[in-house]
Amino acid sequence: ARLLSMKKLYQSRLNYLSTNIWNTEPCHHSLIEFSICQKEEESIYSSLSNIGVIDSNEISADKCLISRNDKQIIYENQEFKLKIISYSKDGNQMKNRGNGKKFTIYTEEEQKNENRKDNELEIVDLNNGKYEVKMKLKEKGKYSIFVKFNGININSSPFQIQILPKQRNYNEINQPKLTFGSNGNGNGQFYSPYGVTINSTGNIFVSDIDNNRIQIFDFEGNFLSTFGSEGNENGQFNYPRGITGNSKGDILVCDESNHRIQIFDFEGKFVSAFGSKGKGNGQFSYPEGICVDFNDNIYICEYGNNRIQILDSEGNFLLAFGSQGNENSQFNGPAGITINSKGNIIVSDYGNSRIQIFDSQGKFISTFGSEGNGNDQFHNPYGICVDKNDNIIVCDFGNNRVQIFNSNGEYVTQFKVIQPIGITIDSNTQNVIVTRYDNQVSIF
Repeated sequence: ARLLSMKKLYQSRLNYLSTNIWNTEPCHHSLIEFSICQKEEESIYSSLSNIGVIDSNEISADKCLISRNDKQIIYENQEFKLKIISYSKDGNQMKNRGNGKKFTIYTEEEQKNENRKDNELEIVDLNNGKYEVKMKLKEKGKYSIFVKFNGININSSPFQIQILPKQRNYNEINQPKLTFGSNGNGNGQFYSPYGVTINSTGNIFVSDIDNNRIQIFDFEGNFLSTFGSEGNENGQFNYPRGITGNSKGDILVCDESNHRIQIFDFEGKFVSAFGSKGKGNGQFSYPEGICVDFNDNIYICEYGNNRIQILDSEGNFLLAFGSQGNENSQFNGPAGITINSKGNIIVSDYGNSRIQIFDSQGKFISTFGSEGNGNDQFHNPYGICVDKNDNIIVCDFGNNRVQIFNSNGEYVTQFKVIQPIGITIDSNTQNVIVTRYDNQVSIF
């Protein structure tokens, strides 16, 4: 009875199925033919790649590689590049294009600053399974770079980079930005300033030789404090000369005529001392120049022994090299010393009017300079330092100038300074700070 009552419904549905025209396959009249010339057909095929591609999405994030020059020096607001090389899940390098939109890149700054400018990022598909990344980070600092595929970190991601301040143009230096100090023994006055260094907060430390003290100033040359007095007890000096800082913020001072090195904290409180007069390992004869490397190892110029000593951060002897003379690896009163980014040791050879360069083990590499007043010549070079690009900056005392050389010792430029003795550079501002024999300090 139910089947009979639904008879009309079934008949209507069957009629619909049998009479409807279904578009299950293309069809046309047998007398109509479509044709196209070969040139147009090729044009259509070439246009298909601009419409889209079939994406098999076989890229494996954990097999992709980042190709970059990890020794490249990168400056703020300067474009740098890296490449992403994509691989499939079975480990084969991809050869086709089309996955660029699935790669994402973002940066994370070590010390976040809400006022930072927007950075520029671009990913370019090279159509061969490789992707070129163009980046421009607007401000200096340390960054972590994350590269992801489909939200997953690829191999070597994240990686860290250091963005440096824009390279200083030394040719633009004419006059000092600031000069402070005068002759005397009051606060902010000097009697033969010599060594100079700057700490992470921008405070400037100056060794005041004949006043037997260290004075501390802010980055604008305002007097902050002083420590030290004449004597041979801890915290006392007998002609303090070379001065530098280590990674802890401690200040190391060449106590020249006491033939020792003293270490103080950033406030000038005595920490330790080492050394005594002599020619043995760990002994000194008029230590004059001092610097530290990335491991806080200590490098000391001995004016009296005509040698360089290397000690660990606690003052334990490691290595010594040099002797009196004018041949390679010999000295005639080494006065200034610095370390470049490669760990090379660069020494101003005062009496020989030249600069010598050694590797980290004291092996001679090269020398430049000679007696005179021309470019690349010296008359008693004293203080020396390097900038972030390993340019070498030398106090040419007798010629009343500072000379700048590239990392290979090739002359770059110079600027006038009255009897420059000590020198350092602020890594943040790239300001050059020079002590002068006329009892002043100038900032360029």
